[in-house]
Amino acid sequence: MWWKPRMELFPWLLHFAGHQEVVQDRDHKFLTKVVEEAYKGVECRDGGPFGAVVVCNDEVVASCHNMVLRNTDPTAHVEVTAIREACKKLNQIELSGMFFYSL
Repeated sequence: MWWKPRMELFPWLLHFAGHQEVVQDRDHKFLTKVVEEAYKGVECRDGGPFGAVVVCNDEVVASCHNMVLRNTDPTAHVEVTAIREACKKLNQIELSGMFFYSL
């Protein structure tokens, strides 16, 4: 592995640990998934350390990481990729009322 994931790369996340008034348990679950996706993207060299999830009714609709390098596509940033995946999975372009978590 050319890069070993380390929490030190995301020190600001440690600031939120244990602060329930800032990060609810529900949010913590989804933010954890975002960080996992960020690690995954770097480990497989698809792009930089960025992850995202789209959530509807407390269920993950899309979970992805940056795909700029893998697709040789400068528009494949994690936010755009997550929106594309959510729309494709739901077969709709309307995502209002959903939550978007990204890093």
